[in-house]
This record gives sequence, structure tokens and C-alpha cells, in this order.
Amino acid sequence: MIREGVARVLKELLNIEEIPFNVPPQQELGDFSSAVCLSMAKQRRQSPMKIAQELAERLKSKLPPYMKDIGVSPPGYLNFIVDWPALAQDLIPRILQEGELFGKPVSQPGKKVFIEHTSVNPNKAMHIGHLRNSVLGDTVARVLKWSGFSTEVCNYIDDTGLQVVDVVTALLYLAPPSFTEGSDFKAIWGKFPADQPFDYFCWDLYARFQNELEKNPSLLEKREEVLHKIEGEIHPIAGFAKELATKIVQSHLETVAQLSIFYDLLNWESDIIARGFWETTFELLKGKGALRFETEGPNEGCWVVPFGGIVETAEGMKSLDKILVRSNGSLTYTGKDVAYQLWKFGLLKKDFLYKRWGSQANGEMLWTTAKEGEPGEKLSKSFGHAEMVINVIDTRQGYPQQVVVECLRQMGFKKEANKSIHMAYEVVNLSQQSARLLGASRSRLGMEETEEKKSYAMSGRSGTGVKAKDFIQMVKQKVIEKADHPLKESVASTLASAAIRYYLLKFTLESQIVFDFDEALKTTGDTGVYLEYAHARACSILRKAKEQKIDLQWRKDCIPKQLTETERGLLDGLSKFSSAVSKTGKTLRVSQLTEYAFDLATSFSNFYERPDPGADVQTPFIHLRDQELQTFRLSLVWAFQKVMGNMLNLMGMPMLERI
Repeated sequence: MIREGVARVLKELLNIEEIPFNVPPQQELGDFSSAVCLSMAKQRRQSPMKIAQELAERLKSKLPPYMKDIGVSPPGYLNFIVDWPALAQDLIPRILQEGELFGKPVSQPGKKVFIEHTSVNPNKAMHIGHLRNSVLGDTVARVLKWSGFSTEVCNYIDDTGLQVVDVVTALLYLAPPSFTEGSDFKAIWGKFPADQPFDYFCWDLYARFQNELEKNPSLLEKREEVLHKIEGEIHPIAGFAKELATKIVQSHLETVAQLSIFYDLLNWESDIIARGFWETTFELLKGKGALRFETEGPNEGCWVVPFGGIVETAEGMKSLDKILVRSNGSLTYTGKDVAYQLWKFGLLKKDFLYKRWGSQANGEMLWTTAKEGEPGEKLSKSFGHAEMVINVIDTRQGYPQQVVVECLRQMGFKKEANKSIHMAYEVVNLSQQSARLLGASRSRLGMEETEEKKSYAMSGRSGTGVKAKDFIQMVKQKVIEKADHPLKESVASTLASAAIRYYLLKFTLESQIVFDFDEALKTTGDTGVYLEYAHARACSILRKAKEQKIDLQWRKDCIPKQLTETERGLLDGLSKFSSAVSKTGKTLRVSQLTEYAFDLATSFSNFYERPDPGADVQTPFIHLRDQELQTFRLSLVWAFQKVMGNMLNLMGMPMLERI
């Protein structure tokens, strides 16, 4: 708000895109400064000081908003002195009046954005790495919705993939009683122990099946049979597989709901196949010349997307082109992804059938694609047809995502290709300590006993990882233990959710999270719990003020002529809210939210604890005798409470008024 006004004027005067700001080495120089003149010296063939002096004079003739004065210091810095009372006069009443609407863009884009996240294989329990995907995607959706976009959030269910096939095969044939043709599945479901969650049982079963595959080649044949029956969608085993996947998906939805994560639509891969999406896509690709049938070389007999040609490597000739249809006629995952991406943009001229899955904890209806569903127009629902698509998938899927975009481009859908965004993030691995606590030996993780590693990958195949539900419960227990008084169940759950979401958001997308129990379970410092306590403290101050019948009505004559350091710090933090959220919406770098929120909470704590820095006594706000000063400081608390509440909502953290 302050810096934006200065930047806007400087951009017009200098005709440049970016204006860097920093904090001066001495406070008396100004509240913030810019080194933009230093970078312009070579181009203008003038000294930075001369450029700075000329700019300062031009700016002084018509000061940017909330500026009191502009100075210059060697070797060419522009130093800006803020008119803090003027900022307070404008900012505080705006926050108090607008509340949840404060900072929202005046011009609403209105464009539809399709956000796909979570998309966990429905074959076992979720782990902490899956939660990172869900929290990132959910937060981006919240920010874009706040920014005025129409958002549609989807969870893609790969119910025909090998991971599901493996668990189905294991249940049918790994241990007696085995499935026999013509029998029902009652005995098979009976293998499921009543004292263990179904997704946990499948977690262990999947890992055991991978181990048994190496010992028992006949299981490979059984798995191939099961795969074909599921793909054929006629055999009873296909129905059994769908029922199993549905149970797992329900467990996943219950898990993420604990972190306030919800969806608009579940899209099932089996429905992509059943609705003939690929056949239409295949003809489109061929018609546009985007597919090539290989008659020789490494990809002989395959349909490929030209993506790099044949190259010679140390292992021999290798193709960089992406196979969409294998020589045996089977379709790759990427082929289905291309068809699915076309549907998201409304380019396929085909649609799913839909039905209601059920109401979610946030009160919103969750829809699902379904073979026995109805057309969207009959239900007055319109899914897909987005103007921008964001796929939240980890960095390991970077190449397939590039192929999807390239296919769109080669089909002539350049605008949609440019609006296809892969929100890539690094994976979550285990620290050495966490791996030891989970009992994961190096040999079990596929590593040499002598190899020193800083982190270990979580592996469904080996059964190594931190289950999401276990982690949520552990954090909740830690919150209860750390509290200085007994907590209500709902409060402990909210604090645990805030701690987890914040932990998964605060790392940059390029940062690999090396999961460590001690770090992840912290409830003090740079954590979501710290934000919740700051918000609750502000609510407590305001509640006590109302109990003492203190008038909280804003008055423009309550602003001090000189603001203290901590008053200025909090006011500055509040002024940055809109910019921080807007920037996140443009860059999709959600770690910027946590950085801003932590700085804001710290500014409030400094203000609350030291409203009069240097004074021997810090008088609580409700005990101040100076009514104007009391009104001003309580109004600052109220403004903080509203802005921090908005931040918590954007980050998916429920607001607590009492802890």
C-alpha cells in the first residue's frame, strides 16, 4: 500500500518494470529506501547520486501517497519517510469497515480456473507427502477465489492404475481364501480386520504384495489377469475394484477434511475411458498432425508425440519422443492426461455423467463423475470449460506435463497451452531420525548399508512413510501437551490443523521437505499455532474492552502526532496485506503468505508487549487513561484481528477467538 504508491510513480518516471525496496542501515535516513538509481547509472552515464537527487526533487513536487518527505544518501539511495498518521487515518477505518472484504481487488477477473490437486492413488492410506499436495492446491484455490476468479477444485482418482490392481490382486489371491470364478466377494471382504482402518490395512497389504511378487512369479500372471478384467469393466472383479477404490477415496476425503480441504468434483479415470475421451483425442491428434506412427527404431509400432527425436546415448539409441499408444495398443497415462486436459478446457466436445457424492463438512456438495450419472446440463451443472488450468503435481511429473502442453500446442490450442500451469513442488522425504523412528532399515529402503544419506524417500512399495492420519493425531497430542491449560477437543484439532498447514506451506516450492518429527511438531516460533495465539490474544483484548464498556468507535482525532516504533511496525504490516495476497495469486508461491503472516503476527506481539518502547512501564491498553490513545491502540488491535483472520482463512486455518 505504501510502497506500491511509490513504485507506481517511479515506474512512470523511469519507464521500468521493477522497483526494489530495502530497509536503510540507519533508521534516521527513512522508513524504507530504494537502490534503483544505482542500477541506472551506467545506462544514463550519470552518477547514482545525481540521478537520485533529480528524482527526489521531482517526487517532492508531488509526493506519492502517505509520503512525508524524500531524501538521498550515498552512493545514490532514495530514502522515503512515511507520514504515519496519514496512513493510519486512511487504513484503520477502512479495515474496520470492510472486514472480510478488505484488500480484495476492485476489478474482479471473473475467469474460471480449474485446480486439480491431491489425486492420490486409491490403494492405501495417504502419507505426509500427499498432504503437501493437498494443502498447496487448497491454498492456491482460496487465494484465487479471493482474487475474484471463479474456481473449480477437482480430485482426480486413478482407479484403473497398477497400484489399485496390486491391492485387488493381493486381496484376491495373496492369502486364503482365494477368489474363485462364480463366487461372491464376501469371503474376500472378510479378510479385512475389524480393528484396523481399511486404508491402513491396504497400506500394509500393498507393501507385502510387492515383496511377494519377487518370490512368487505366479502372482505376476494373476496381476495381469486382474488388470485386463478391470480395464474391460465387465468382469465382477472390476466392480470389486471400484468398491475398494471408493472405500479408500472416502478415507482420503475424511483425512483431508481434518485440514479443512474440500473439492467440487471427483473425476474417475475409469470414466475417462468409459466416455470415449481418448478415442476423440486420438482422432484430433492425428488430424492435426501431432501424432506419428513409428515403423522402425526403439518405438516401432507405437504412436508417439514428436518431442526430441532419436539420440545416441552410452546405452545405445534412445528416443526422446513420448509414447501415447504402445505397440500392443495399450494407452499410456500421458495419453489419458492429454484427453483429460482437453476436457478441462472444454475442447473435447464430450462430457462426463455426474451425480452427487454427498455433502462435505464445509456444507458444500461434492459431485463425482459416474457411469450411472446424468449429463451436466440436466443437473444444471457445468464442470470444466476453464480459461486456466492449474495441475498441482510434484516435480517428478514435469516431463509428462510438458508433453500434455505440447500436444495442446501442436493441435492448435496455443492459448490453452499457455494457460496450462504445472504447479510443481519438491517431494517430502524422511530425515534420518524419522526413518529410524519408523523402523526403516537402509536395505528396506533400497540403499546400501554403508551409504550415508541425509534423507530417505517415502515408499509405498516398502511401506515406509508417515501416514497422514497418524501425523495429524501426533500434532494434536503435542498441542495438548504443550498447552499451559486443558484444551477443548475442537480447539486442539484446530491448532493441529493450523500447525500442519503452516508447516507444509512455509517451504518454497523448490524446497524438498526433509520431514523431521521434532521440527514438524513444534508449536512455538514460526508456526501456525503462533498465528492462532496472536489472533486469539487480539480477540481477548477486544473482549475485555467490551466487558469494561470501553467505546471502540473509531475517531479520526485519536491518532497520535508521533507513532511509536511498534505502532508503526504493526501499521506497516497491515498495509502490506493486499499486496502480499495479490502477489501470491500471480506467482502461486504460497510460502509468501506464511512469511507475511508470521511477520504480521510478530509485529502485533511487539506492539502488544512493548507499545511504548524504552518506557519502564508498559500499560495494558484497557488501562490507559488517555482515551484518545486508548481508542487508537485498541483500533489497531481490532484492525490486526480482522486482517489476521483474513490471513488464516486464506491459508485454510479456522479462526479461534479463545484458546
